[in-house]
Amino acid sequence: MIRTTGAAARHTSFGAAVMCAVMLVGCSPALDWREINPADSGASALFPCRPENRVRQVNLSGVAMEMHLASCTAAGSNYALSHVDVVDPLKVAPVLQELQRLAANNVGGAPSASGPYNVPGMAPSEWAMRLVVKGSRGDGASIEADAVFFARGSVVYQATAVGSRLDKEATDTFFASLKVR
Repeated sequence: MIRTTGAAARHTSFGAAVMCAVMLVGCSPALDWREINPADSGASALFPCRPENRVRQVNLSGVAMEMHLASCTAAGSNYALSHVDVVDPLKVAPVLQELQRLAANNVGGAPSASGPYNVPGMAPSEWAMRLVVKGSRGDGASIEADAVFFARGSVVYQATAVGSRLDKEATDTFFASLKVR
């Protein structure tokens, strides 16, 4: 065991205190990550806050369906994971396309970036993708959405982060944690 005394001990204690302070600043209480497995979704994700669960009726591809949604707000952004069982596997691609179109319309913009996206456990699909949309709210304030769309079997998923200014690291963490089983 190495023992320090006098000035060396004070310097070591000060250094430890500074290191603790730096670590505490890096642990923002605004983002309190936890793994969530929404009921009956077959999916899991790390959320930066405790999500609320809702169910709402939606009309997708001309069919009324129940959409399940887990969402929460942290650091000024909303994080959500929704899923809907389209029952008929032939409806998966049209519903994925419609959800992507609706995501862009909801923020009043056109996609600024998009590309294929792979979620562990998902079914391969040319319509599984990540989409970034920048637009404006009704009051003219800017808004951006970053969303991932994918499916497994007849269940279609959408994970979304929406806010005035998204934290790229937090959004990437949220999407990288997605899994389906």
